[in-house]
Amino acid sequence: MAAAKAKNMKLQVKHGSKVYEVRLQAEQGNVLTVQDLVKKIYEVTEIPPANQKILYKGKTLNKDLDVFLTDTGLTDNAKVMLLGKRPDPVDDKEMGKLHNIEQSVKKEEEKLSEITYELDGVHRGFLEDSLKRPALQKSRKRIAHSTEQYMKLLEALDGLNLDPSNSGGRAKRKSLVDRIHTLLDRCDGLAKGIDDMLASNEGKDK
Repeated sequence: MAAAKAKNMKLQVKHGSKVYEVRLQAEQGNVLTVQDLVKKIYEVTEIPPANQKILYKGKTLNKDLDVFLTDTGLTDNAKVMLLGKRPDPVDDKEMGKLHNIEQSVKKEEEKLSEITYELDGVHRGFLEDSLKRPALQKSRKRIAHSTEQYMKLLEALDGLNLDPSNSGGRAKRKSLVDRIHTLLDRCDGLAKGIDDMLASNEGKDK
């Protein structure tokens, strides 16, 4: 008979010489999963999810975060073992830098979306002919600025000193690098499109 899905549970988490008592409460309408345990452990120990290895009766629990806690065999008042460590102060500082870079990438991406929207308006003929060239030239300068900012952000990412054990931070850095390269390709495409529109507009003026 399948175990009832728990909506709350009390567990003991042993980490080194310390034992933490954690109380888990599922959000309304949900049942507890391994993800809930991982989040709670992060709250009480400050060990990031990427650094956690949670063991129960010799099995690693956090291989699949979507599994219901009761399906792992856990019951109320069970004891699990936690392996892992907090990032050292240097790594904490580097993670702060990584977060700031991530926010900067998002802001630049929003600016790029605005430029794309404006260029679409020009392409559709929403501007008078006399206003097209100044608008295109302005957009061209903004794209050049975005390209420069993305290059600086790539340099900043390359300069981060993340601990080899910080797999979560390293994965995020790689994801941001890939994202920036995609956005640089987008900048290049927009710049070429503007140059084509400027050339076409110049031909009409003649």
